[in-house]
Amino acid sequence: MKNLLFPMILMFLALASSQVNACDEECKRKQAMEQHNVEFPSYMTAKFCETTSVDFLLRDYASLQKYRTERLPTGHKGGMNNIRKMLDQRKEWLVECDDYLRLTGQGRVFYNAETTKTVFDAMDKVTKELNALVYNGSQEVIVTNGIDIIEQDFDKMLSEMDQHKTNLQLRGQLVIR
Repeated sequence: MKNLLFPMILMFLALASSQVNACDEECKRKQAMEQHNVEFPSYMTAKFCETTSVDFLLRDYASLQKYRTERLPTGHKGGMNNIRKMLDQRKEWLVECDDYLRLTGQGRVFYNAETTKTVFDAMDKVTKELNALVYNGSQEVIVTNGIDIIEQDFDKMLSEMDQHKTNLQLRGQLVIR
């Protein structure tokens, strides 16, 4: 009996110490806020960020693809401006989530730093080009000269989003029902 008592005590201490050192999301959040001198909004959680990025990859992707196919070729400035504003807003949300996930040590909004940078850069390129067309081009110039460039930028952004979505599906991290 004495021979079993010592190993049982060691196992109990090992389990107890691992529970003491465990840090849940709230703990990570507090540590990140103290360490980086930031204040996270109360709604900011890893689950919120996952939902935000998945919505972008699924719902917003579908809207952007439909706009690219049906409306972009018309060169209508109002639609371009609306899409630019939507992309700016989504990027703001995604950057906020990326900062939260990165600072709390829970990953990145688009799986890793490289993919996140690639998607953000593609979004920036589209919004920059849309902004230039909206504020510097006439309807005729947009349709005759500007559409080719923005269509390529859109295709690149949609391709990056689709590639990331496919990679998540292959890893079993995104299930579409």
